[in-house]
Amino acid sequence: MSAHDLALDVLVGAAVAGELLCCIGLVVMRDVYDRLHYAMAASAVPPLLVAAAVLVEEDWTQPSINALVIAVALFLVNPVAAHATARAARSRRG
Repeated sequence: MSAHDLALDVLVGAAVAGELLCCIGLVVMRDVYDRLHYAMAASAVPPLLVAAAVLVEEDWTQPSINALVIAVALFLVNPVAAHATARAARSRRG
């Protein structure tokens, strides 16, 4: 196994483990705000790891740049979505 394959395995494994932990957190948590925390973490951290894996595999080609742009967009839009969802949950609690 080469260092390239090991790096891919570690990045993809960490992304899958992160998604799995976030999904477990969604199921286990009872409060909407705790669930929101895990949902937002699932769409912020693992996509960056997947984009890094694509970058390692493809180098600086169009697919890797697309993956990186999408991961960064998710990372930047994520707080806005979390804030809007938390405000909606708070107003519905009334």
